[in-house]
Formats: sequence, structure tokens, C-alpha cells
Amino acid sequence: MPTRSPTATPRPWWRDAVIYEVYIRSLADSDGDGTGDLQGVIDRLDHIQALGVDAVWITPFFPSPGHDHGYDVSDFRGIDPAFGDTDTFRRLVDELHERGMRLLVDVVPNHTSHEHPWFQAALAEGRDGVDYRDYYLWADPAGDGGPPNNWLANFGGSAWTWEPESEQYYLHAYLPEQPDLNWRNPRVFEEWVAILEHWIELGADGFRIDVAHNLLKHPDLPDNPVLEPTRAENVPAGRVRSARGLARVYDVDQDDVVDLYTQLRARLPRTHAGEDPFLLGETVLENPERVERYLESGRLDAAMWFGTDRVPFDAAEVAQVLRTPSPDTAGRFGWFLSNHDRARPASRLGSADRALALSAAVLAMPGPYLLYQGEELGMIDLEIDPSTARDPIALRAGELDASRDRARSPIPWTDEPGRGFSSAEPWLAHGPLPEHGSAATQRGNDTSHLNRWRSLLTTWARLRDTLPVSTAVDHHDDLLTLTRGALAVQINFGTEALPLKRPAGAEALWRSQPGGDPATLRAAEAVWLYRPGEQ
Repeated sequence: MPTRSPTATPRPWWRDAVIYEVYIRSLADSDGDGTGDLQGVIDRLDHIQALGVDAVWITPFFPSPGHDHGYDVSDFRGIDPAFGDTDTFRRLVDELHERGMRLLVDVVPNHTSHEHPWFQAALAEGRDGVDYRDYYLWADPAGDGGPPNNWLANFGGSAWTWEPESEQYYLHAYLPEQPDLNWRNPRVFEEWVAILEHWIELGADGFRIDVAHNLLKHPDLPDNPVLEPTRAENVPAGRVRSARGLARVYDVDQDDVVDLYTQLRARLPRTHAGEDPFLLGETVLENPERVERYLESGRLDAAMWFGTDRVPFDAAEVAQVLRTPSPDTAGRFGWFLSNHDRARPASRLGSADRALALSAAVLAMPGPYLLYQGEELGMIDLEIDPSTARDPIALRAGELDASRDRARSPIPWTDEPGRGFSSAEPWLAHGPLPEHGSAATQRGNDTSHLNRWRSLLTTWARLRDTLPVSTAVDHHDDLLTLTRGALAVQINFGTEALPLKRPAGAEALWRSQPGGDPATLRAAEAVWLYRPGEQ
């Protein structure tokens, strides 16, 4: 196995890191209330560490009324008692650091809860308020008395809600219970500097920034252009159909939003480890050139690229997505196949074998890989029942096929009815067991999905520091080959076996399926080939 050259330029820890996303309420419940918590995360760190990940991203744990399961925050510096307290958070930080892992806190700077003291003060001040009123975005009615423009909320309906006392509308990109902050107000910026400083002081190593592209809106509030109606089929989770009827020109990704991150970066202190805090932006944008703006010097470290989370199991389409980053931003796209808002890859792609094969190529791309909890088990989507649905997309809009509940069912730690998650009824129904069973069952099976993931990440950790940031991606019919220095990844996207195209002197380091003929690449199989001495 290769060793790093002593003359190689050091890379930031996150460049080819594996970051494990913990959706806290569905990982492990330590106190028997049916909802996962911070102590539950601590209790399952052996599992996370054994995977070989570099950092853990935890979803919001702040006080919240729960209209959007914690993404409607009423106190950005507090901890909801349902998840623990400050001492529990400190223990989690200490446990992670002792195990050689870092902690990323998921922050929600685009909006607050309508119960946040800032918004309550803004309501109390009225339209002529000078303290907290301008923390939010208010506008007078249009000439017909309706909303100021045609902007639509991601979770359904107008993005504007009428406030009768002041006779103005306020903006909310999501639920009416989630009013958007006005980031053009310097006081909002200063509040957020203090919030991030607070969590760095408590030990956070960085932040995943929710809807990082959303913070600024066009100051003149013009109408968005109308698009053709969205077709009913193949709608990704996370946004209702009506919200897809407009081109998002004026309410997201404004040209000057990236300047906020330059200013924020300059103000943040170093972490306990003496590092710059890692800033990972959720940039839900279809144009990669727009994503790359967030990665210019002094802005975000990495930006989530929403390309591989919906790509089909097709060699040509995967090749196109993997060729996306420009040389200037290679190593700074955050790659992933799923998260708490998206369908699970074993369901979306048709099998856990397909999901693992595709992961083997995406992981090898320069940049961090974001591994969502349960992906290592081959978990599949929860079938949404209207009577037990929890996501507001399902509850309020009635669009079950776009519900994010599908990816949020509790982790099956055991095969027993309660799945080892909680002694109580879980907050969301359990999904079907993965093909290879629960985590406990898979740990004892050398060829299980879990152990194949462990083997992949062990191989990656020993190899990644020797690889350049440049890649070449080629495909011919159903065969895709990704080459990164001495590493070549081959995937068979077809339904029939293909000859393995082994370069001269290359050794097979890892295969996504157990056994098999060394000269053959089976259907839905990936293989990592390494050529010693190749640069």
C-alpha cells in the first residue's frame, strides 16, 4: 500500500475526508422518549469510529417548536432539552476528539422560528420599529392587497404571510413559522458571528450551513419568471411541486451573497485545535459555475454539489456529473448520494449493490464525501403512511412522494421489533430492514454491506493522501473508468458481466461485491485498481 511522499504539500484535513451525517432524532434514543438525542450519538460512537470516518456532522439540536424538526430554531445558542444539555454536548465533543474525529454543527442562518425572541420583538415593535423589525424582511401589500410579489415557499403556498397588526407581509422561504432573516442588516451579521463563536468556544470544528445560497434576496423584490408546469413523476424530495413553477432568479443565490462568507470567514476565531473552522455550504444549485463562486479564496471551504444525489445508474450520466468541477475548484465540492432530505441510494438506484458501486467512484473524487447515517447499512426508503407522516411536505402539502420522511426512519441497530433504537414508540415509523439485516447482524457477516463499506473506507484512508486532485473520467457503453493518479475505479453499469480492464502492473485493492472471477467485472460491481509507482 502506498505511503505519502515527504515532499508532498500538506492538504487541509477535509480535502478527501469522509464526514458522517447524524440525523440526531433517528440515530439512537438514550432516554426512552422515542427521539434520538446527543447521548444516543455518544453511545453509538463505536459504530461510527469503526467505519473510519474523519468527522461527524450533527443536525440541529437547538430549542425549537418542531414545525420543521429542528430547522425552525428559537434559540441558536441553546440546546433543546429533548436532545440533552451543554454538558452532554461537551462530552460529545471530547469523545469525538479523543477518537480523532471532528464535529460539525448544522446551523440555520436563513431563518428563525416565529417563536424566536427576535421575531417576537419585531412583531411587538410594529412597522415603525427600529431595533428588531429590520432583522426580518417585511413588505407592504401589492396594489390588489395581495402579497408583494409572486415568490413561492418551498413547502407550499406563497412565500409571504400577512401580519394584520402592522398591515405588512413577512417573507418565509419555507413554512410561515420560519420567517427569513434580513442579512442586509449588519446587526444580523454580528449576531451570527457571535453565534458561531459560541459553538467554536464549546468545541465545534466547523459548520454545515443550511441553504447557504439563500441568505440574500433582491432588494427590489421583483417577480420571479414563470416556468412550465412541473411533471408529476420523478420529483425529488425537499420541495413541493408548486414551488418548482418559478425560476429562482431573485429570491436565492444573489450575486453578492458570496461576500457574506468572505466577511464571516475573516471574523471567526480558530478552533480548539488551532485550525480555521471548516465551512461547508448547502448550495442547492443546478449550475456548477454558480456553486464555484462560493469556493473562491476566503469564502467557503467546500460546497455541497447536488448532482450525484439524483443521477440514475447510467454510465454516461454519471460520467457527466463527475466531470463537473473545474480545475480551480477540484477538491472542494462536497460529494454525496443521500442525506436527511433526499431518497436513500439503495432505493433510488434499485439496489444496495448499485449504491455501493456508485459510492466507490464518488468517494474517489477529490473533495469530502458526506456519508449519511444508514447508507453504510444499505438502508432503503421508508414507505410513507399518511397517518404517521411527520414531514410538513407530506402533512401540509399532501405530497407523500416528495416527503423527506422517506430518508429519516430510525437506524435498525438490531433485528428485533424496536430495532434497538428506543424502548418507546419511535418518533417516526421504522422502515424495512436492509437486505443484509440490522447493524448487529451485519457486523458479524464479513461480506455484509456494512463490512464492505468499512473495507472501502479503510482502503481510502491509506490511499487518499498520495493522490492528486485531478481526475479523468471516461465511459464506453456500460463501463465507466475514473482515474486519479495511481488509482483507477471501474464500474459496470450494465446487466451482464464485462472483462476487467486491468492496467499493466495494477493490483485490485477493493471490490464492491465479494468473491467473483478476478478477470471479470460483474453487473453493478465496482473495483479499485492501484498501479504502484504511478503518480
